[in-house]
Amino acid sequence: LEQVALTTSDGVGLAGIAYLPAGKPGPLGLMLVHGFGGNFYEAYFPYLGQAAARQGLTVLALNMRDHDRGAKTSDFTDNQTDIAAGLDYLRSLGIKKIVLLGQSMGTNRVLYYQAASGDPSIVATVLVSGPGDLFQWNVWQFGKKKAQETVNEALRMEAEGRDRELMLVDLGPLGKALYTPRYLLSLRGPQARSGPYQNIQKVKNPILILQGKADKLIEPDIAERLRQAAKHPKVEVLYEPGADHGFRRQQSLLAERVLAWIKDLDRSDP
Repeated sequence: LEQVALTTSDGVGLAGIAYLPAGKPGPLGLMLVHGFGGNFYEAYFPYLGQAAARQGLTVLALNMRDHDRGAKTSDFTDNQTDIAAGLDYLRSLGIKKIVLLGQSMGTNRVLYYQAASGDPSIVATVLVSGPGDLFQWNVWQFGKKKAQETVNEALRMEAEGRDRELMLVDLGPLGKALYTPRYLLSLRGPQARSGPYQNIQKVKNPILILQGKADKLIEPDIAERLRQAAKHPKVEVLYEPGADHGFRRQQSLLAERVLAWIKDLDRSDP
């Protein structure tokens, strides 16, 4: 294990951890991207990172700039810069082919990164417990009227030049959080670029989508919606009975599924 401290191209410091193979590393790297309110050591990340390193993969789990549960003041599109910093780190270790894994809202992050950058070093994408469209997630939680009212409040504050002030936002089962209008609108406003169904169409590598049957935080058919939206011919969907949003009791099963899929992919594309 190696503690990692990176600085993005716009000067933001990010913390993470690298899981390094004990012997000679293989040709593949794996980057783990957390979801809303998460961090580099959440859920199954440590288990998966160690399991992958034992199989010769070099793994990086990295905080995004809006990690954990503090006030959210950035823009969703800033995550492109965060992910780029992590990928640069892996490439500095000699890794030329990288698999991007996103957990929960991290799925939206990794899909946007690829849609915006077209990064050719990404050879595969893994999406775990994706929430789908973030405005529609709020509609599912609260109904369209309340979901739109929150967006309208952010738009009013933006129009008044108050887009960097804080507003209290109800996230239903996730509790309440402090957002700036800038942050909220970048996730689910009319000009938001976080839409996974649009961004996944631009992904040019194989995709694995995992969703737990016991996941109460997202709609039960999100994985299938993502599959239908994808344009790449190699898209696989796995539903895991009993798995919750963070695969807390299925860490070993998730690691087994993901690493077997990556191994088969690497074998078929030498």
